[in-house]
Parts: sequence; structure tokens; C-alpha cells
Amino acid sequence: MNRCYVTFIQMVDICNGQSVRDGRVAEHTLRRVYMWYAVQVETGREETVREYFHRLVDRSVYNEIFVIRFNRMKKFYGKWHKESSVMFPGYIFIDTDTPEPAYEELKKVPVFTSLLGRDKQYFVPIERSKEELFRSMLDDNHEIAISTGLIEGDKVIITDGPLAGKEAMIKKINRHKRIAILNVTMFGESVGVTVGLEIVEKR
Repeated sequence: MNRCYVTFIQMVDICNGQSVRDGRVAEHTLRRVYMWYAVQVETGREETVREYFHRLVDRSVYNEIFVIRFNRMKKFYGKWHKESSVMFPGYIFIDTDTPEPAYEELKKVPVFTSLLGRDKQYFVPIERSKEELFRSMLDDNHEIAISTGLIEGDKVIITDGPLAGKEAMIKKINRHKRIAILNVTMFGESVGVTVGLEIVEKR
């Protein structure tokens, strides 16, 4: 499904390449405008809260409510196993084109704490460039799969997986733990984001 995105300054119809200022747009030009919003919840209860939201929030005010997760290999009992972990502990995400009604609906959920935004009264979408970045890496289950790569000299080359073409984002690699740390600005600050990475060769 084609989607469009909007900011407070300028509405941009990505579906047909047209730009509309001051919020004036023909009904046939701009269809549904979806954006991600971050919802702050108790760390460790992300999936529980997501289920609460699914049961209690009016389905008409959102497209998806989800937790971003990443896959990695982890060794226990002497063997390597694939494990899925929450990428942003303490946060879940809502994809909606009606932020005000969505906000009112979310306040009905007892475990809801706050939405990220410019102040405590409102909430704004995750920066569009970050949303697009994570959309490009997530699978249909909102998980980031394990990437595969090699090291050539002091250069990391990703040969397969969601990190392909995003080598510049890699801040650090831990070959023993089979992970990479990405440098990403989220929630107004620079954070180290962990993803699964298998280095299969060093030249």
C-alpha cells in the first residue's frame, strides 16, 4: 500500500510527488497520512502493554501498534541459539494518521505513561528519516534480522541482511557476541542500537 507522510511545516504527498503548504490539499491528492509515534512504557513490559493497547484502543485510530525487536545469536548450554530482543527498552510505537484521537484513546490504557514529543502536552512523529531507516530494516514482524559480513583490513563489508549499504552507521563490532552497535539519534539523543551481525571472514 502506498503511504504518504506529513510534518507540521509542510505536507508532502510522497505517493504522487506533490508538495502542499499550509495544510491546504485537495481531498483526492492526499490520502491517508501515517506516521510513527513513540509511546513510553515501563521497561520490560513492552509486549504486555502492546497487548493491552490492542485490546483497549479503538482500532480505527491506528494502523499498527508494535515493538521493534532485533535478532541475534546467543550462546548458552554450549550452543548458539537465535534470540529476539527489544531494540528500544521502555518504548513501543504506534503508526497512525489521526494522532489526536489516538492520544485520547491511549490515555484510556492504565499502564500508559507518556508519549514522546516536544513537550508533555503533545506528541509528534518519530523523525521521518529515522522512520524510513527502520522501515527499510524491519521485516513483517517488526524485527531486524541478522546480517552477514566480512572484515577487509579495517573496513566492514555487509554481504547480506538489513545492514547492507548501511556500513557507515556501524560504530562498533563485537565478533565474540556476534553483534554490531549502530550510532543512531533517537528520542532527541544519540543512542547505541544493537543488531545481530555475523562476521564470516576476515581478510
